[in-house]
Amino acid sequence: MKKISILFFISLLMLASSCQFLDESSPNNIAADEAITDAASAEAAVLGLYSAMQQPGYYGESYLLASEGHTDNGVTGGYQSLSLTQLGDRAVTGANVITGDIWTAIFRVIANSNYLLEGLNQVTDLTPAQKNQLEGQARAIRAMAHFDLLRYFGEHWNNNSAFGIPLIQTVQGIADRPNRATVAATYQFIIDELTKAATQLDASEKDIQFVNLNTVNALLARVYLYRKDLSKAATFASKVIDSGDFALLGADAYAEVFQTRLSAESIFELAFDNQNRSGYNGATYSRDDAIRSELSYLAAKDLQDFFAARPGDVRSSLLNFDPSENDPTIIPNGRTQKYRGEESRDNPAYILRLAEMYLIRAEALGLSNGLADLNTLRTQRGLAAISPAELPNDAAYLQAIMDERRAEFNFEGHRYFDLARTQQINAVLGIDDFHGIMPIPNRELTVNTTLKQNPGYVN
Repeated sequence: MKKISILFFISLLMLASSCQFLDESSPNNIAADEAITDAASAEAAVLGLYSAMQQPGYYGESYLLASEGHTDNGVTGGYQSLSLTQLGDRAVTGANVITGDIWTAIFRVIANSNYLLEGLNQVTDLTPAQKNQLEGQARAIRAMAHFDLLRYFGEHWNNNSAFGIPLIQTVQGIADRPNRATVAATYQFIIDELTKAATQLDASEKDIQFVNLNTVNALLARVYLYRKDLSKAATFASKVIDSGDFALLGADAYAEVFQTRLSAESIFELAFDNQNRSGYNGATYSRDDAIRSELSYLAAKDLQDFFAARPGDVRSSLLNFDPSENDPTIIPNGRTQKYRGEESRDNPAYILRLAEMYLIRAEALGLSNGLADLNTLRTQRGLAAISPAELPNDAAYLQAIMDERRAEFNFEGHRYFDLARTQQINAVLGIDDFHGIMPIPNRELTVNTTLKQNPGYVN
């Protein structure tokens, strides 16, 4: 993708959608035909989508980390932060600022995507291939944003549920008050968007900092797994694995996934830099002598106990529970080492990795056909292969998959959704199953009275 100066355009576009999704003042107060008029502004608008994804409420920090503090992987710190405390206590309300910001940030990305898709129709100096490439990225990002909203705020585990999310496919006006779609309709929209994007993207474009065909195939694998369409989940995971564009690192090199940039395992990695920092380091490590109140998300003692039962698993090296290296206020909890870099604080968001594709395919294919994929990842992480005799039934196999996902993706924002989609929220976390999603923010329900709160929550 052509990289051009976009600061003014991004500022304009972000200002246009700076209010929450359903605020009384329209978040869409500039017309797309005024902002996107030619090839240069269209390319800038696409880059603006990636900038919008970097917001603290989305892939700049909270989307990946807030859910970890709600599970057995993490606990919350902070200084007199009610919203953090609610996450740590697994008692989030509709007034929670962190989850409210997640809702707002993701709908801002969707709004910007809609601006771009509408504006592209007015641009005449793009070749059909160029237009397709830009439109494909915008559609894929819009689809991913809707899926990310569904995972946080919709009953994604139940295809028959009425509690999906609003599907926003056009630029919204002040009077628009969209209702929630069903979960089935939400999934269908996401899949249709990704399928369309796959036909538009140039297969030769493979920069993992931008959405490309591998990104779309990986997202489809993830979406189909959540929707329980296991055959298609395996098919799309195989497309990524078999592409030859990625490789699992060996046990001795595993830490490079997080200590370098754009590793061989990374499928889609949202980049930050010294001038445009993410919040990951400050929220999870900060400095060597940090105290508990400085940190938002800490590694739970339960995670240490989990790894203690997995001797040889090199992934435990990226957790630090050492009392001599953590302030006494942090112990008996610890800190993740996945987001080190206290000076630059330019930690990327690891959105899609090859390890996930192996585990998606392993889960989708089941015990008889998927164990080889599970063992491929285990042996690359310092563990012995599991024999079929050690897994007497499908339930034992699923638990092995969930354990591997926990070991691999702790503090990358998967655990909460995994427990919800496999209906283990109550069994593992000891809270009612309705806590498998967050409440719709109160402010949205106030502005849009057609929205219904998630079951179990009160306004």
